Amino acid sequence: MPNTLPLVIHSLTLTLETLALSLPLGTAVAWMLVRSDLPGRRTGANIIMVLLFLPLYLQASAWKAGFGLEGWWHPHHNGGEPWLGGWIAAVWVHSLAAIPWVVLFASLGLWIVEPALEEQALLDGTPWQVFRRVTLPSCWPALGLAAVWVALLTAGEKTVTEIFLVRTYAEELFNQIATHEETSGAMTTLLPGILGTLVLLGLGMFCCARLARTQRPVNLRPSRVFALGAWRWPLALGMMAAMMLLAGVPLGNLVYKAGVLVSQTDAGRVRTWSAGKCLETILLAPWQCRRECLWSLVIGSLAATAAVVAAITLAWLTRKSRWLDLVAIAVALICLVLPGPLLALAIIGLLNQPSLPWLFWLYDHSILAPWMVLTFRAMGPAVLVLWHGVRTIPQPMLDSAATEGCSSLGQLVRIVLPQRLPALGVAWLIGFALALGDLTASILVVPPGVQTLSIHIFNWVHSGVEDQVAGICLALTATLIALATAVIWLTSVKRNSFRII
Repeated sequence: MPNTLPLVIHSLTLTLETLALSLPLGTAVAWMLVRSDLPGRRTGANIIMVLLFLPLYLQASAWKAGFGLEGWWHPHHNGGEPWLGGWIAAVWVHSLAAIPWVVLFASLGLWIVEPALEEQALLDGTPWQVFRRVTLPSCWPALGLAAVWVALLTAGEKTVTEIFLVRTYAEELFNQIATHEETSGAMTTLLPGILGTLVLLGLGMFCCARLARTQRPVNLRPSRVFALGAWRWPLALGMMAAMMLLAGVPLGNLVYKAGVLVSQTDAGRVRTWSAGKCLETILLAPWQCRRECLWSLVIGSLAATAAVVAAITLAWLTRKSRWLDLVAIAVALICLVLPGPLLALAIIGLLNQPSLPWLFWLYDHSILAPWMVLTFRAMGPAVLVLWHGVRTIPQPMLDSAATEGCSSLGQLVRIVLPQRLPALGVAWLIGFALALGDLTASILVVPPGVQTLSIHIFNWVHSGVEDQVAGICLALTATLIALATAVIWLTSVKRNSFRII
């Protein structure tokens, strides 16, 4: 394994640097959005929710469109180097992409801190002391989950590092799987990935167990909101600047690239921007990529539907057996933490069976393999969402139905599903968004003649982010924003008990 160790060290270094930037910044943003009287908290939370839906390759493409090679801000044309390139670009994009996830997990941890503990501590200390000695220690399992998730996203992805020409272990693993006809040839390369995944899975399960420990009292009161005082508006301006950095600048890069016009004059090439050209590029992009869009919609819809059906079944069974709760959590964590190349390798090993002609034909001539991969991808959040939705059904309601002769299946169909339609919608939309954005797993298993939109965009980005690429990226971004808006609406309906934010 002569070349693997340096690449593993590269991936570990990239992960640690990403955590060093994203974890403290994401925790600070989460505290201001969840536990302070900061103006515009709801808007900031909605922007964070939207950013969670944007895949890594889309965010990397947006930053490259502005400050990378062939970006609109290009000092390299005058003999300088691009602002974003190599290692710095990889750390930068990974860190900014990780901040919304840190905010999500940290917000969960901050929300479950018992208000009584903080109120009692405020009698003897300042708000800053309460945060350091009570709030932060109480939510460390959620921060641990955030660290595990960011580590998985960073170490298991090759998208950003390949775009910015940084070699990592994930890229080597991908190449081994893609180039070996017999997957046993890549076993020496697989070992660090398997061990790392098992370690992160164990840490994730430990944090989940601490987060859901039975000794924790149920938080029946709203979390305490801390007054920022004189810092309220300065921090609001800082939050606005942070949201512009996370969302506004990348979106602006794509908008500029989609509408840029280059004309030749006596003084040389002159760049101008046209709103009409930008709009035309965005509207025409889905039609120009209609084949890839169709494949993505078909496979993504099938995967999201299969994941929701499997998840609601598992969630319902957990009400009948306590040990199935652990099974559901384990299934969700495995689906979430398994890196894309390892997942693709498992599916390839399962379906690539020449001794079974029918299975081998399905593997090579149908969308079964990408469907299975994306279903597995969508299962993690679907199980978590529907497990929560099913657990909040009042038990007396189900007991009353049972006494009337309603079977277990009848209770699920007549009581649970009608009352948890928002949760079903949230699970399906999240699964569909994940399927649209997946790249590292699906790129290894798509059969000949099939290309999804994510693979198509990724291949285009390597040749430079020009107007057509920017147009399809903006069209996909608009679709994902619509999906995120639908999720926000469903989770904000006051009449259901599935409110998240």
